[in-house]
Amino acid sequence: MPDRRNPLLALALSAIAPGLGQLYNKETRKGLVIIGSCLGLGLLIYWQSGLNRITFALALLLVWISAIAEAYKSAQASGQPPDFYYRKAYVVSLLLLIGPFALPLLWRSPHFSRTARWVWIVVVVGATLLFFLTPHLTSWTLRRLSPE
Repeated sequence: MPDRRNPLLALALSAIAPGLGQLYNKETRKGLVIIGSCLGLGLLIYWQSGLNRITFALALLLVWISAIAEAYKSAQASGQPPDFYYRKAYVVSLLLLIGPFALPLLWRSPHFSRTARWVWIVVVVGATLLFFLTPHLTSWTLRRLSPE
């Protein structure tokens, strides 16, 4: 008989701290990825300012809310791991929302070919680098264009 988990307790634990509901559901890897993603986003919120800070805060909120919903659904499945988080739409959504933090999920999904995985890695890493370099490149360009 599968190990039954209380969905409301999983939901409450995940609402307290993202990833705790997954750890309660005995989905250790998933819980650690969620905790690591949220810690990474939290650090980025701390280090960034202005619009970047708001962007990372919204990403953190989306990851947290999805972790809460996922912990509840997973506990409801009575120990049978749901495979919805390996589906293409879910993986692509997370890649677009949290970027490189979703790459482990991409590699574990059976719905992507090896070529597709590498293409997504290039896209996500390129977009992340562009995201971080754009303010510096803009500042550098404005300095060079402004008359001294």
